[in-house]
Amino acid sequence: MYEKMGKLDNAIESYKIAANDNYVKSQYTLGNIYYDKRQYNEAEKWYNMAYKNGYDEAAFDIGNMYFEAGGYEYALYWYEKVASLGHVKAQNNLGVSHFKLKDYARSEKWLKECSNSNFGKACFNLGVLYTTLGREDEALEYYKKGSVLLDEYCKYNLAVLNQREKDTKSAISLYKHLYKVGHVKGCFNMGLIMEMEEDFEESKRYFIKSADQEDTLSQHRLAYIYDREEDHEEAIEYYEKAIEKNHALSKYRLGNLYNKRNEIENARMYYKMAAEDNVVEAKNNLAGLYFEEEDFDNAIKYYEEAIMDGCSCAIENIGDLYLKNGDIERAISYYLRNSNTLSCQIKLAKMYEDDNHLDEAIVWYEKALENKDVESGYKLGCIYEELDDNEEAKKYFEISSKQNHLNSKIHLGRIYFNDENYEEAKVMFEVPANEDNTYAQHMLGVIYDIYYKDYINSKYWYEKGRAKQCVESIYNLGQLSLKLNDTSEAEKYYSEGYKLGNKKCEYMLAGIYYKKGLDMYSSLADEGYEGCMDIVNSIPTININFDEVLIAPFEIQEVSIEEEEECVPDYLLDINENLEEMFEGLITDMVIEK
Repeated sequence: MYEKMGKLDNAIESYKIAANDNYVKSQYTLGNIYYDKRQYNEAEKWYNMAYKNGYDEAAFDIGNMYFEAGGYEYALYWYEKVASLGHVKAQNNLGVSHFKLKDYARSEKWLKECSNSNFGKACFNLGVLYTTLGREDEALEYYKKGSVLLDEYCKYNLAVLNQREKDTKSAISLYKHLYKVGHVKGCFNMGLIMEMEEDFEESKRYFIKSADQEDTLSQHRLAYIYDREEDHEEAIEYYEKAIEKNHALSKYRLGNLYNKRNEIENARMYYKMAAEDNVVEAKNNLAGLYFEEEDFDNAIKYYEEAIMDGCSCAIENIGDLYLKNGDIERAISYYLRNSNTLSCQIKLAKMYEDDNHLDEAIVWYEKALENKDVESGYKLGCIYEELDDNEEAKKYFEISSKQNHLNSKIHLGRIYFNDENYEEAKVMFEVPANEDNTYAQHMLGVIYDIYYKDYINSKYWYEKGRAKQCVESIYNLGQLSLKLNDTSEAEKYYSEGYKLGNKKCEYMLAGIYYKKGLDMYSSLADEGYEGCMDIVNSIPTININFDEVLIAPFEIQEVSIEEEEECVPDYLLDINENLEEMFEGLITDMVIEK
């Protein structure tokens, strides 16, 4: 009654009175109380009295007490007293004690005797013994036997072995049973399988079962799934649970989550915690926060630490930092340390180009082009074009145009046109023209006009240029109309160009008006009207070139891209993980019964 009321001291006094009167149940109960209180000398004293009074279970408990304390030889002594009487738990624990003492023959003897009584834990322990001895086939047989006896340890190890043999179906079946009994490692492995299959709802279900049993790995994986789903509150909860048990990667990922939410102080706090655990990506990201705040001393400190730990991203970031501060030489020195990466090659090329060191710029654009950067091929073409080396320029523009680089096609089209290779020029101009580049549209009009004499297509492309007030296209439309003897249409186009301030259109419009006036005076002169004949004879003849075609000013394609901020640090927001390597392996420690 006292024990149930929580008055343990009163209970002990009463139990002792009965125990000293040789009441065995009180003696055994006192042993249990002192065992729970970790007062092992007192526990052994009362257990021993109970055993001597015929309570065999007390010997088993003394054996467990010595086993837990690492006194395996003493544990053997007490387990043997009841194991020989058929006490299966004692037999199992006796086998485990011999295993701890590396007496594998006696361990096998007692575990087999116990397993013959269909005791599942003994089957598991035999599996561990045979695995240790390299007798995998025998281990497998006992894991199978224990699984039939519903031993969760056997089921787990059997599932792991099935998984290793690529028998995923059998492994999943066993893991599903383990989920029902809440087996932590089994739930974690099943969660990983579902995560690898991208069935995240199922994955969460299994991780939750083990995470809620305080399994750190499950808490982290669960948090990461919620994180990717942008369920931030759940992600934060499980990251923090894993962090309570000092899980370094959870600190880093929670820092990333807060960084993405622009909660910079929280991000900094968790990055610092992860950096102290030597997560190199966290050091880079922490430096990035300082970089953006222009706290360059701290940024450099953490970048240098990350570089020491092999973070190539930090090398480029610190190069950007020095570039932002105008320290070009140091920026170049860091980019050169990371010169196998495309982004550093492009930065080096641009810096040398801006400084007019074209030979060095060419070297780095060449390397970037080898790394499949199409824009670098275009840049090389532009440099050689600037150097009046059209053959080299053409070579690089051709390389990039084959990758559908629009500006390379425009440059190449102009080169072909100037070489009077109109068919190739037409091919180059077609794509950018269809992408609404005015210059390319105008040049297609010119090619159809002067080379193919295809005035329908010529007018189509000139009209495209006219829509964007390209006065050269408007002028050429007027010329085209005159070729087709449509003076009123020509007058319309020239008038439009004149209003846009084009002198050639104004001149041609004046010519049309001049011809109209001359025609009217000639008609009146034929009728002998006043002095019209004298006027006709005094007006000079004007020779107008109706075949002249204007070329629009060269214009590259405007590429619609979001402008990147200069020198914004690159954050490492994830770590490549091999989920295959994360699975919990075989349980290799034997299990005792209590």
